[in-house]
Amino acid sequence: MGIASSLYSGVSGLTTNSNAMSVIGNNIANSNTVGFKSSRTIFADL
Repeated sequence: MGIASSLYSGVSGLTTNSNAMSVIGNNIANSNTVGFKSSRTIFADL
C-alpha cells in the first residue's frame, strides 16, 4: 500500500463525511417545508 492509496483513502473518507453533513443540513433546513421528504446517507464497504 503506497502513500498515494493512503491519501486516497483519507480523501475518500473526508468526501463521504462532507456529503453526509450536506444531507443532514438539507434535512434540517427543509424540515418545516410542506411535503418535504428527508434524505439518508448510507455507508457500505466495497
